[in-house]
Amino acid sequence: MVEPSAGSGSFSSLLPPGSRALDIDPKADGIESRDFLKTSISTTRPLAFIGNPPFSNGMAIRFFNHAAAQAEVIAFILPRSFRKASIQNRLNRRFHLLHEETVENDAFTFCSRPTHVPSIFQIWVRRPIERELRLSPLKHEHFDFVRDPHQADFAVQRVGARAGRVHDDLWLSSQAHYLIRAKIPGVRTVIEALDFDEIICDVAAKPSLAKTELVSLYSSAIGSPSRLGTDSGGRAIGH
Repeated sequence: MVEPSAGSGSFSSLLPPGSRALDIDPKADGIESRDFLKTSISTTRPLAFIGNPPFSNGMAIRFFNHAAAQAEVIAFILPRSFRKASIQNRLNRRFHLLHEETVENDAFTFCSRPTHVPSIFQIWVRRPIERELRLSPLKHEHFDFVRDPHQADFAVQRVGARAGRVHDDLWLSSQAHYLIRAKIPGVRTVIEALDFDEIICDVAAKPSLAKTELVSLYSSAIGSPSRLGTDSGGRAIGH
């Protein structure tokens, strides 16, 4: 087993004999001073990587894919954004998600105080076949995302603790709200009834709602898929 970003040894101190711990700035004895992203582990035995890689600036994705080039198993604490299709589609496709659970609140410490960081623990395993990409349509035949408030029937808050809130303040920031034009009756009623509580927290920072998530929840609620197809990157064709 290898812990690639061992820090003060929270994981590595619990690993079995023969395991290795690396960190670019070690904070405990027994941790090798190495940059994991520039390190290849030389061994004839199957490798499992376990730990809590850095979250910022896409580092968690880089750590995952670097580990995937060498590993049979990856068990990482990761940002909750790793539940999103857009993130999982960027991970080595030979790895398949075996297990996932939400990390409890205040599991981290900052300046010796319990701190909440939206995160999950995932276990991924290598398999001989590539997993399928998760396709995420950006549009639905029942409504349009528009930019002009004059064309909108209502708005949906995109970011913040109330992401998913339906309202009529059409002139608020387009960076924080989606403007919706309904193409059939009843669209607003369906969206108002959607439960956004869990999905808006699948982020590394402040709660937010992606267009793909709104479309997906709406499609599930009415029992039909979106009209538009998607490309291999999970984007709607023609968008």
